[in-house]
Amino acid sequence: MLTAVDTRSSGIPGLAPKQAASANLPIPRWIILVGAILLEVVTALALQELRILGLVHAAAILLFGLYAVLKRNLALLICVLAYITGSEVMWRQVRAPIFYLAAPYLFIILSGFAVLFVLQHIGRDGKLALLYAAVMLPAMAVTIGTTGTGAREIIAFALSGPLALAAFVMFTSQVRIAPWLYRRVLWVTLISAVGPLTIAVADVRSELASAGRINFSGQSNFVTSGGFGPVQVSSALSLGIMAAIFLIISEREKAARIVASVLAVILGVQVLLTFSRGGSFAVGIAMAAFAFAQARNRRVRNGILAVAAVSFTLAYFVVFPWLEDFTGGAFEDRFSNTKSSRTDLAANDAEIFTNNFVFGVGPGMTKYQRLGYQVCQIRSDQCINEASSHTEFTRMLGEHGIPGIIAIVLLVMLAFSAAKRAGPGRAFAIAWIAWSVAQMFYANLRIVAVPFAFGLAFLTLTKDPLSAVRSDPEREEPDELDDADNGNDSAQDPVLAAMPSSRSRSLKLPRGRTTSNMDQPAAPQAVRPEEIRPDAFGPDAVGPEEVLPEEIELQSAESGHISERSEEAAGTPPPYTGGPQTNPFA
Repeated sequence: MLTAVDTRSSGIPGLAPKQAASANLPIPRWIILVGAILLEVVTALALQELRILGLVHAAAILLFGLYAVLKRNLALLICVLAYITGSEVMWRQVRAPIFYLAAPYLFIILSGFAVLFVLQHIGRDGKLALLYAAVMLPAMAVTIGTTGTGAREIIAFALSGPLALAAFVMFTSQVRIAPWLYRRVLWVTLISAVGPLTIAVADVRSELASAGRINFSGQSNFVTSGGFGPVQVSSALSLGIMAAIFLIISEREKAARIVASVLAVILGVQVLLTFSRGGSFAVGIAMAAFAFAQARNRRVRNGILAVAAVSFTLAYFVVFPWLEDFTGGAFEDRFSNTKSSRTDLAANDAEIFTNNFVFGVGPGMTKYQRLGYQVCQIRSDQCINEASSHTEFTRMLGEHGIPGIIAIVLLVMLAFSAAKRAGPGRAFAIAWIAWSVAQMFYANLRIVAVPFAFGLAFLTLTKDPLSAVRSDPEREEPDELDDADNGNDSAQDPVLAAMPSSRSRSLKLPRGRTTSNMDQPAAPQAVRPEEIRPDAFGPDAVGPEEVLPEEIELQSAESGHISERSEEAAGTPPPYTGGPQTNPFA
């Protein structure tokens, strides 16, 4: 099932979308973007000064997410989930009085509600994701048998990430979005990373003001990570770098690209200062995968090479020398050292698997294998410093046994499926998969940024976001939404075509609304294939011959109403064009 998520329109009859956007946005878009970034900075500093605001912040996100589900506004819901990726680490940095696992719980709840109450269907990839989560559940019995009443927290910590990944894939694998909305999601992801970045920079300034210097060693640094785990902070910031790079190469406006470039540099410097190597390495791996996927596209390839050349020059002659001086020579020692304790932890997981290959030792129990769970409970520190698995794939082996092998196979199948089905956005999907897999090797699924990136690869783009990039914004080719908006003249609306489907329903949001949300349009009529005009579909619309038997199409609009078509109807209408468009992130 595919759901076309589309909420943009001019809202002004007879006015082209680009002109309407200008009319509705008297302030330049880049200024609004900078304003949103500054607002996130203020939010982070406020949370740092008054931790209770973290509870208000989390509650507001939950309310926005539930509102999006109730209004069936999938565009808003995706943006809410994108914003959680940076907020999670920010909450942990400031020790906000909320559940430690609030972010994965929000992902599971909101994605699950979207699947159950909006999409009301689970596609093939969603079923694979559901099976991936299900095969890891039997091992819980081992943890419960060992720990008794203390099992809930241990199991939740170990399985919240995989369950969030499964829920998000079940959602995104049924969603199709336009490039403008994809860029909006990237902007929200980037701005959310500004939160933990602000906390980290504030702590660096505070340490320099009080002590005059920061002590760097051969290990990751907590001061430059905002007082929280450098691995998680590095991962969250590197997700922001990924979003910034994609915006640099896909944004239409030069000023917006400059804003993204500045944030990419600042985030990159802070990632390196954490001395946690996983974040920077993951970005490098993902960008290499992206470049390889775009190897046949000369224009994109040249653009990537140009960005890489500028980045390398800036890093080699400016950033690296400054970091070497700022860290007192520790920077080169840290990043030239290839030794990692993760190889020892992975080897320990493999040994645990050979001794407990049926159901493993149970989720969350690898850290208790050296001393034993009961011994750790009577110790004053409760073995809090005992190392646990940091590699998701070996963790599944040691903690889940044979079902863990099945889960790994399903995860690989999902990754290949995401790359295969991505269509015009295949290079982006491959890059997101590469980044998330690199993080799984380095930091499990301990933050929702990793499930988010993995699930983002399943979004189906209507066309390549890079295809519309122009040096002169005034000469840009209109996208699929521009083509659809023609004054909301019903006589010019393309024909809603259909084809029979015995396995699913086709869902359409109402079209033609220009004023009141209460107006309900008449249900579209199915037409015979021979009655369809050749030009009935927009440039990115899917004709009847392209609709898969299992696909369901939604047209998500701001009205929030969904009307059903008969089972004899299928296919994809042009994007919905009702309601004003004022969002600066479009």
